Amino acid sequence: MYSLIIRRLTALTLVLSLALLVACGSPNNEAASGETSLAPSSSAAESQAASGGSAADELGKNGPITIDFWHIQATIYGEAIKEMVAEFNKEYEGKIIVKETFQGTYADLNKKIRAALQGGGLPTVAMAYESDTLEYMKADQIVPLDSFIADPANGLSQADLDDIMPGVLARQRIPAYEGKTMSWPHGNSAMGVYYNIDLLQKAGIEKPAQTWKEFEQQAITIAEKTGVPALVIGNGTGSATYGGTFRTWLRTMGVDPIAADVSSVNLDNPEAIELATMMKNLLDKKAIVMAEDTEQEFTNGRAAMEIGTTARTSSKLELVADKFKWGVTLIPQGDASSQKTELYGGNQVLFKSTPEQELAGWIFLKYFAGSKAQAIYAAKTGYFPATKSALETDLLKTNYTDNPQKQQAFDEVFPYATIDVPTAARSSIEEAVNFAVASVLAGKASPADALKKAQADATKALADFK
Repeated sequence: MYSLIIRRLTALTLVLSLALLVACGSPNNEAASGETSLAPSSSAAESQAASGGSAADELGKNGPITIDFWHIQATIYGEAIKEMVAEFNKEYEGKIIVKETFQGTYADLNKKIRAALQGGGLPTVAMAYESDTLEYMKADQIVPLDSFIADPANGLSQADLDDIMPGVLARQRIPAYEGKTMSWPHGNSAMGVYYNIDLLQKAGIEKPAQTWKEFEQQAITIAEKTGVPALVIGNGTGSATYGGTFRTWLRTMGVDPIAADVSSVNLDNPEAIELATMMKNLLDKKAIVMAEDTEQEFTNGRAAMEIGTTARTSSKLELVADKFKWGVTLIPQGDASSQKTELYGGNQVLFKSTPEQELAGWIFLKYFAGSKAQAIYAAKTGYFPATKSALETDLLKTNYTDNPQKQQAFDEVFPYATIDVPTAARSSIEEAVNFAVASVLAGKASPADALKKAQADATKALADFK
């Protein structure tokens, strides 16, 4: 099974690379305007290459180098970050001190970094999605990592690079980065479907449907035979919006919502209308229920299924406990012979600073993506490990054996996960999609009219970010 997964991941990496071959960045002009740029600094790796020896040996010579790490991880995810940072600080005691700071949501973090781009106070390392990285590249404030990776003393060997999951490594080197490695792995998850085995069996169903057509009938059957809604979805507000979810569902139908060259969007099409119509139909039949906290509905047995990030497998284990049997698998597809889902989870970027801080930041990035730290992260959370070797650690072997849903997610969901085409306009596009789907579900607009408006609004957003 493991070799099959790796082959599938490798194949998906090739698909991702081809799909993004002509992608180009569409940075956020608002973030780029008026920023205060640091003068370009020579990287610590380049300085080391010129002088010989290991620059890391010099760290701490005049006291430990302190670096700031901004992230969006709270609860069990934040606890994992604290443990990983504590382990790092212990290992590099006297040389490097990492100060981790929770900064809220990705939107909150991006807002604070935008402010720092203009007024100063950037962290050394921060979490970032591809769209964020493109924005920071426009501001010329992040460090390409290739010289660090190639450094003979503090870099990575080919074996180290081969140890990183292919799809994960591909995220750090998308074509829009112009041949450079502009980020490094943090954590990865994917969109999957959680299902209540007991409720499905009560309805005479063994496992969630493989296609959307099958799912629509299955959902009606579950609601009729159990009296419980088949699926809980967000209510369109806060973090429970439809933008990213619907865009991923559209990808399963063989439609690319954003063109590979970021020149256009495709939201007004028969497949999108079919999906929106299905959602409205199931909502009217009470086979779908909306909630702000979908996890609470699922884990308390008030919905048979929930579609969401596999990063929540650990919280599901805690919240469900022994209430019912459950599993997690791939979301329904438009065509079961061509399977795909969304790859979630942020990366990490290194901001420009002094050569010493940049080197310290790189050493932290390298440690964070290593097997020891990734095993801790995967064991404590539902994130997938970035490295293959993490799967061979005693910690993760035991954790996956004790928690088979984590192994199931790794086997049945992760192999089909890829990122969508990155663009700095992603948030605006998802807002347009969310408004369209919410309008349909509220009965305020037909699927055709709502998606036509989403097409126009998203097209404008894409143009605004060019």
